[in-house]
Amino acid sequence: MESNIILETDAWVIAILLFSVMLMSVFIGKTVGKRMRGKKTAEKKISETSALTALLFFLLAFTFGMSSERYDSRRKIVVEEANDIGTALLRCDLYPDSVRTLLRKDFKLYVEARIDYYAAGPNLKKILKADSLSQAISSRLWKQTAELSKNPANLAATQQMIPALNTMIDVTSSRLAGEKAKVPQSILIMLFFLSAITAFYNGYSEAGKGKVDWLVQIGFCLLVSLVILFTLDLDRPRRGFVNLDLPNQTIIDLRKNFD
Repeated sequence: MESNIILETDAWVIAILLFSVMLMSVFIGKTVGKRMRGKKTAEKKISETSALTALLFFLLAFTFGMSSERYDSRRKIVVEEANDIGTALLRCDLYPDSVRTLLRKDFKLYVEARIDYYAAGPNLKKILKADSLSQAISSRLWKQTAELSKNPANLAATQQMIPALNTMIDVTSSRLAGEKAKVPQSILIMLFFLSAITAFYNGYSEAGKGKVDWLVQIGFCLLVSLVILFTLDLDRPRRGFVNLDLPNQTIIDLRKNFD
């Protein structure tokens, strides 16, 4: 999985830093604006600030929508994986009891490996270990099923099990790819810079009026920081306030099939 400074830093830390930088930018903008008072009309300053604010809000909406869409996609894949495992597990009943027992034993190990995959949280080593284990077990299940397919007596069971097993294995790749898909770091960096620049021009514009309304500026900086906080949180479901605990419960519930 991709690793970078922004991804490894908690979203709330980034939001607090951004809030502080934006307030500092407002102050710097106010200071510069006072020194350059009279060189530009107040109307022109307000027009420039409004354009920057509109651009910032557009980019915020775009980035938040991207994160929200990807979070929803990850949630659906987790539920889909639970359904695929459940389907393949039920089709073990098509085999004789001796074979069914062996298959279900490996399926139980597979379910535990997939539970561990999510329980690993942001720990990359544990994630890769659980994913590697689940691949090894699924490969063993596939070989067992392929061997059983050579027996004509298992023809009906094989025709049902092979597609289900194939789908169960494929969905793990989709889930891993979904977790790797993040909002590009370049877009986030541009968003941070635009936030700071907009805050600077807010202070610069307010200086032209002779006084900065700090309540408005603090509210603006806080709003932008909160939107970015939840944008980042949606984009990293293994850490933060927004997670996939509820969808992942569908996989944990598969344990009931082995009671």
